Amino acid sequence: MSEHLEFEQLSEIDDLLKLKVKGESCGFAGTADCYVNEAQFQAFCAQLIGFPKKREDRVQFCSGESDQLSYFDIKFSCIDSSGRILAAIQIVSRGTRYPREKVCFAASFSFKVEPAAFDRFVKGLSRVAVINNVGLKAALVNET
Repeated sequence: MSEHLEFEQLSEIDDLLKLKVKGESCGFAGTADCYVNEAQFQAFCAQLIGFPKKREDRVQFCSGESDQLSYFDIKFSCIDSSGRILAAIQIVSRGTRYPREKVCFAASFSFKVEPAAFDRFVKGLSRVAVINNVGLKAALVNET
């Protein structure tokens, strides 16, 4: 079973990062190209360094809900004393092929990851979060 979350930096405009977000778990999958504020996304990435510090720790980021643009919402929470992390993801893709209709595709899913896999993801994500790193990717994969 494939369970993963991946971010890839696409060509950007102004002070916004353009990220392709892809993910899958238990047959649910989604992909979308989303704009995010660079400073806000970098602050989110900074919160992930050393996460979790306590069992009740939670971190969330939403690229910004919109009726016109694609977006994602991601939540990380600690689930046990061994530091395993639950990744809960929602990806909403707004169709551009039908400009007069509000076509929307959505996927919501979650999966658990080990601390070592999460740390590798955070290192990659911090590079993806900097404008001009077009093509860089960061992947969070359930390795169990």
